[in-house]
Amino acid sequence: MPKKIGRRTGFILLVALICFLWVGSLQAQDYPKGPVQIVIPYGPGGLTDIFWRTVSDPLAKNMNGTIAVINKPGGGGIIGTSSVANSKPDGYTLVNISPEAVSIAPAFTPSMPYDSEKDLTYIAKACVVGFGIAVRNESPFKTLEELVAFAKANPKKLKSAGMGIVGTPHMILGVFNRDAKVDIGYVPFDGGGEVTANLLGGHTDFAVASLPPIKSQLQSGKIRLLAVCSPKRLPNFPDIPTLAEKGYKKSSFATALGLGGPKGLAPAIVKKWEEAIEKTVKDPKVIANIEKIEGVVVDFKHGEDYKKELMADLVMFKELVPTLPGQK
Repeated sequence: MPKKIGRRTGFILLVALICFLWVGSLQAQDYPKGPVQIVIPYGPGGLTDIFWRTVSDPLAKNMNGTIAVINKPGGGGIIGTSSVANSKPDGYTLVNISPEAVSIAPAFTPSMPYDSEKDLTYIAKACVVGFGIAVRNESPFKTLEELVAFAKANPKKLKSAGMGIVGTPHMILGVFNRDAKVDIGYVPFDGGGEVTANLLGGHTDFAVASLPPIKSQLQSGKIRLLAVCSPKRLPNFPDIPTLAEKGYKKSSFATALGLGGPKGLAPAIVKKWEEAIEKTVKDPKVIANIEKIEGVVVDFKHGEDYKKELMADLVMFKELVPTLPGQK
């Protein structure tokens, strides 16, 4: 009798699983029935906003639906990300997933309104966003080697500008300090415009800069790049070496843009988005438009791979935060 009961229970569970997958598949076929919101947890006009608005139309076409890009800035990406993490997992409210909100902020802030690992579904990584080691044209440092040599001979004398105390530039400098065995100070500013102004004014020695805000100064020759922080050379700056090429492999990381949603999204819906994002960012016409955004390079990854990457970053950042300039 117990064996029969066990077999019957197993059969019922198997049927239930098949029904669940079948219903989920039907939901995905019928999805989306209405507009899908992609929440950008930063203000309008920024690089993240520009990227999603650039790809929203072809992405919507590949999803056979409508996409509304919604800005919910605040808290370094925490407010907008939290709003989606706590939303209904029906696939109609998604969010840009970047290291700032899921890897960097939790490393700085012990009490977060969401758990990066448990409260979000990671759908796909779409691209990476490069930063650069930038100096003003009058700088005595013509190469990265000259800057590093000076920093080693003069500990704590150099200062780098960067956008935000909880952000990629601060982390890049922290890793670079450790990687190059130097001690360079960090001066945070509220936006890319302030970073540029202070660099040009000579108030900092260099900047770990997002490339779009310094585009016009690069073109006019007022600012020069010594290196880019992305894993590969950037298409718009093919002659500028990466930090990895200069021997600083650990420092060669960039922020990324991807898509996610609340936990509990149906696997079939996740797969549909994943396939649509891959098709979109690998379209030559879309790639051409993406590459017009300074420093942005397509780097597609499946959701689970993207999650592993970000969670590994979180572990590293938690270790790194206490050693960052200004955190000691």
